Amino acid sequence: MKLIFKFSLVALLALALTGCGSKAQISPTPTPTSTVTPAALVCSSSQLAIVLGSESAAMGARGVSGMGFKNVSATPCTLFGYPKVQMTGSNGKLIKTFTTRVSKIMDMPSSMSIVTVLPGTTAHFNLLYESSTGYGSAVCPTSTQVDFTPPGSTIPLVLPWKIQPYGGSTIQTLQCGEIKVSPIYFP
Repeated sequence: MKLIFKFSLVALLALALTGCGSKAQISPTPTPTSTVTPAALVCSSSQLAIVLGSESAAMGARGVSGMGFKNVSATPCTLFGYPKVQMTGSNGKLIKTFTTRVSKIMDMPSSMSIVTVLPGTTAHFNLLYESSTGYGSAVCPTSTQVDFTPPGSTIPLVLPWKIQPYGGSTIQTLQCGEIKVSPIYFP
């Protein structure tokens, strides 16, 4: 009796699936494919130009708001994270540069998020560094250029720029070349 019931149930199920006599077409579940749109591609240095922001000074510090990576290509791209910063001296040698990643500079909070940089637009970041005020006669090296490497890239963009960052809280703890940098943001 159980065998007949199971057979009847299987036959009924088969009939329901075939649509009363028509052939059932069972297609395999499609395999999801990953399509990468141009906006999802990480910006390469060749797509970008470095843009100097607005400099200001107060209470022994110099801030630069709105530094930027401008997309000079015809393709959208993305940036996420912090740029790398490296100073170079007049002799072409690297100057020790100590970058501290911070989330807020000059009352401009910028949380980390993926920024899509459309052609012709600029993704920004901010910088802050101590000036010579408060360090007595101590002298830190002055750069002739600063290299900015976009997040996800290894090739820096060069900006001819003279800066002289100090660091440390006293003359005794002086550490030349300290620069605070914010994450990339879109205004």
